[in-house]
Amino acid sequence: MQFSDLPFKQLICVLCAYLMLTGIVLAQEEKAVLSGYVRDSSTGEDLIGATIMVPGTGIGVISNHYGYFSLNLNESITQVQISFIGYETKLVPVNMNQDRNVVVQLEPEGIAMQTVVVSAETSEADRFQEIGMSVERISITQLQKMPKLFGEVDLIRNITLMPGISTIGEGTSGFNVRGGGADENLILLDEAPVYNAAHVMGFFSVFNPDAIKDAKIYKGGLPAQYGGRLSSVLDVRQLDGNKNKLEVYGGIGNLSSRVALSGPIQKGKTSFLLAGRRSYLDQFARFSNNEDTRNSGIYFYDLNAKINHVISEKDKLYFSYYLGKDHMKLADMFKTQWGNSTTSFRWNHIFNPRLFSNLTVLSSRYDYTIGVYDGANAFEWKSTIGNLALKYDMTFFLSPNTTLDFGLHAAQQGFEPGVVNPTGPESGINPMQMPEEKALESALYISVDQKLSEKLKVQAGLRMADFRRLGGTQYVYENGIFDREAIIDTLNFGKWGQMASFLRLEPRLNLSYQMDKNTILKASYHHTNQFVQLVSNTSAPSPIDIWKPANNYIQPSQVHQIALGMVKSSASKNYEFLVEGFYKNYSHINEFKNGAQLTFNRTLETEILEGIGRAYGIELSAEKKQGKLTGRVSYTLSKSERKVEGINSGDWYNANFDKPHDLSAFAVFELNKKWDFSANFVYATGRPLTMVVGRYEHQGRTFPIMGDRNAHRIPDYHRLDISANLHPEGKRGSWSFGLYNAYARRNPYSIFFRPNENGNGTEAVRLSILGSVMPSVTYNFKF
Repeated sequence: MQFSDLPFKQLICVLCAYLMLTGIVLAQEEKAVLSGYVRDSSTGEDLIGATIMVPGTGIGVISNHYGYFSLNLNESITQVQISFIGYETKLVPVNMNQDRNVVVQLEPEGIAMQTVVVSAETSEADRFQEIGMSVERISITQLQKMPKLFGEVDLIRNITLMPGISTIGEGTSGFNVRGGGADENLILLDEAPVYNAAHVMGFFSVFNPDAIKDAKIYKGGLPAQYGGRLSSVLDVRQLDGNKNKLEVYGGIGNLSSRVALSGPIQKGKTSFLLAGRRSYLDQFARFSNNEDTRNSGIYFYDLNAKINHVISEKDKLYFSYYLGKDHMKLADMFKTQWGNSTTSFRWNHIFNPRLFSNLTVLSSRYDYTIGVYDGANAFEWKSTIGNLALKYDMTFFLSPNTTLDFGLHAAQQGFEPGVVNPTGPESGINPMQMPEEKALESALYISVDQKLSEKLKVQAGLRMADFRRLGGTQYVYENGIFDREAIIDTLNFGKWGQMASFLRLEPRLNLSYQMDKNTILKASYHHTNQFVQLVSNTSAPSPIDIWKPANNYIQPSQVHQIALGMVKSSASKNYEFLVEGFYKNYSHINEFKNGAQLTFNRTLETEILEGIGRAYGIELSAEKKQGKLTGRVSYTLSKSERKVEGINSGDWYNANFDKPHDLSAFAVFELNKKWDFSANFVYATGRPLTMVVGRYEHQGRTFPIMGDRNAHRIPDYHRLDISANLHPEGKRGSWSFGLYNAYARRNPYSIFFRPNENGNGTEAVRLSILGSVMPSVTYNFKF
């Protein structure tokens, strides 16, 4: 399925006309404005995604990422209803003879909770107010109850239990959404991009649950303010800090420990959050009798910090910081480290009750170092990615039925692919440095949310993305043949010289139709471009993979995605069923030749083949939302394929992350106030594999003959995890006990080939990362 230029241009023209017409609509003059914030009464945290409704009318809005809302109402309205999952619904009396500004405090249901409760699924009213489909909000409290690997609560592991989201396996970083690669996901922490969200080679994510307030993932129908990736957006927001009192909380586990401090600096105006986490597997190695083992180990640490200050009713400031590092050492021979750091400074300003703005200045950095410190090949390799960005986002509440979002984003990106230096006098390695690459990525966007009738809502957006590749050297090839032997000239660009530029229009559309009070139909379409891609010829990302910006030879990848879905609830609202189907059409995707040399390659285009792709499938889920027993079962049937001239004779073949069947289930059972139990089970088709089908000898050496790319599969993956949580009455602490991989399944990570013992053939060897049950015990405390 290919999208021709004419229909695509017509769609853009229709969206532009719609946005222009909507943008000049004026709110009704008789109406006053009710605006303000929705907050947690116990901590003062702003609640993201709270529903503000006029009872019996269908008029309502959702609070934004800062808990702010604005609603135009006439004098006949005397009360509004404020609700949020996990909190008591509140009726607020209002007198709308003039503009009103309010701060609504919601009480958590039941006992006070450590963090803001966010449901994985919203109510029907919330679903209709929030137009977009293929959106999942992650429950932090549910996450804390579920089984844990080594006692570590993990956000990304929870995400992979959702329909349409999978992972290659244990020991791999990243996740795959609807048949897309792990590099196709935009991961944001307080709006700053995170390039590698994994600790310890993918066993844990960089997100400390003690520091997270809200997490939402968009699998389709991406809002216009997001761009730069093809498959999804994971938007994670940190806690602001308790505005009312000082809190100390954390946990002690068998692999890592964590602690967080949160409280007011100036009560009601300024608060802070400081959270830290460190693993100590390396400390266990110190008790070994072997000297090399004592000098070896692996560990990670995180630091989250945030300060926010209320200047006035119209102005708020936020400062966020994150630092995370991994260290791995093998005696005195080998050492590597990698990590992220992000900084965000944000200023909220309310021009008037209808116009909300947010200015963000941010920086993000990812770096890694690999060193071999013994022998003739001793070297140290360093690589860095840097991002400095400015974002200005505005929301204009035109009327009770119409909201307009628009903004400007600009980012300067720097890539240092690698610097190699010898380490020690015996090293025969020559110093080497790959040229630094720079790029400027900017965008303008506009989006309108409009309620067209009592049953139909639409979100239409348009994003104009501009990417400029700056500086560097461009090789000229004879007759356009990408081969090192065909280089006939070089073009050198100055530090800020423009090597290549791309201007792209990206339309977005979401529709929501409420058939009845229990049934909602949704549809979405989005077109996005990815200007920076991961350079890897492995099935899963690793810390040393390289990100490559587009240039004259490497085009930006593109995708068109359409999706249709239905949400159906039972009459009691206790059960919810969801079905979604999707189709993704890829163009300008990059695949690498067999045996491609990717590291320290100045002519990377000679190793790349360009092609097309497609991914399609259906997602099903059923959830029980209330009672002592809650949980969800999800199943995805999908296909992800690639077609590249020069691979598999130009025929379609399986993408590296294609998994036709993906089943997950989890359940939480609350026995009483003291005990709750949980379990999750996952099953997935084994990922594709390229097999050795023969061998040949040349000059006394044996070489393998590889079959069609990804024509075979490793064995299927399945795993059961169980846990129990104890909450002693009258105590400030709780205990969590877990078994990860409860029946000790030796799930294969990969299969590799080697000569057999007789030397007259090749044998396949299964590699498993975790081959046994992993118990855990964690003590959680709060003061």
